[in-house]
Amino acid sequence: METPTNKIMHKGEQQQQSDSRTAIEHVEISDSTLREGEQYGGAYFTFDQKLQICLSLTRFGVEYIEMTLPMSNSNAEDELHRLVSALRSAKSKSMVLARCHPTDVELALKSGTYGINLFMGTSSYMQKASHGKSLEQVTQLAADNVKFLKSNGCQFVSFCAEDAFRTDIDELLYLSDALNDAGVDRMIFADTVGGATPFEVYKCIHEFSRRSFNFQIEFHGHNDTGCAVANAYAALEGGAHCIDTCVLGIGERNGICSLSGLIARLQTLKPTLLTKYDLKELPKLDALVANILGIPIPHDMPITAPHAFTHKAGVHVKAMLADPHTYEIIQPGDFGIERTLVVASKITGKHAVAHRAMQLSINTLTDDQILLIAEQVRIAASIQPISLQTVDQIIKSFLSK
Repeated sequence: METPTNKIMHKGEQQQQSDSRTAIEHVEISDSTLREGEQYGGAYFTFDQKLQICLSLTRFGVEYIEMTLPMSNSNAEDELHRLVSALRSAKSKSMVLARCHPTDVELALKSGTYGINLFMGTSSYMQKASHGKSLEQVTQLAADNVKFLKSNGCQFVSFCAEDAFRTDIDELLYLSDALNDAGVDRMIFADTVGGATPFEVYKCIHEFSRRSFNFQIEFHGHNDTGCAVANAYAALEGGAHCIDTCVLGIGERNGICSLSGLIARLQTLKPTLLTKYDLKELPKLDALVANILGIPIPHDMPITAPHAFTHKAGVHVKAMLADPHTYEIIQPGDFGIERTLVVASKITGKHAVAHRAMQLSINTLTDDQILLIAEQVRIAASIQPISLQTVDQIIKSFLSK
């Protein structure tokens, strides 16, 4: 019979169990901070800032960096050429967004980018309120532009079905058949309004991945209902090859799947998927974009939030000192981050105090003294916030007793 003690696993066994939780074998990341991210209400990036973000993304190792429409503003075409040029010798490949419009397509092609992401709305909402074209017309335009780009030397052509998850599945299949015949390299399924559930995303993506299409599948998910990361994961389980992200999850309205959120989700399931990325660059990347935007990293951002690895309650600290896996599914050291055990709090405990005493090289305190110190710390912290220096003073005051 197995006892609880027998069930305790070593690190290698935990890794093996983790890898068995998912069937995902491969993932690629297309980061859209320089395109979708610019649509965030509080975003304004100078060219130098765009270049900083671009280079930081390459250091992290994302496969693709998406850039904005060459017609979006008066500086867009010039900046696009300079950013594409900066990526020419990098591992990350440039992708340029373009409408299914001759001017957009020709300017995107002229930039020398590795790939071009065509897009057009496919749902009835988009057909009526956005471009006014039927799905048959959308399909013809998309197929014609894919053929044009492939015949003119574009290495990689994607098509994004905007608002795919409010588009009838038969219409998506009709579109996909035509674009597959046209030679599209990747179909992007966009949850444009963030309304899809993980179950719906899995079902839709799996329906396409199980068919004999030649194209890869990419997922672009907005966060209007708080499901962007969960939906991205569901897409991967359904057979998607690539996920769109933004640093800090910024983007139109509530943004899209955050890079940190996606990495956190995959790190806890199958860390081997992420060995190709420099994970220690992730905190730097989030900090860079937050600084540029003039905002703090959100308190609930996985991995990089200021208190993502802070442990405060006495019960938690006790367990963390015994085994960090007790209250952490992600190890901070993998990302170059140090965990924090809070001692200066009104909910501190004797184990936190004892640990702090050891850090101060004080090993002469009795158990009773440690209990008294913990009580004094709790009393002081109940009156007003206190610092670690105050805790140290209380500890040292017992040396002469």
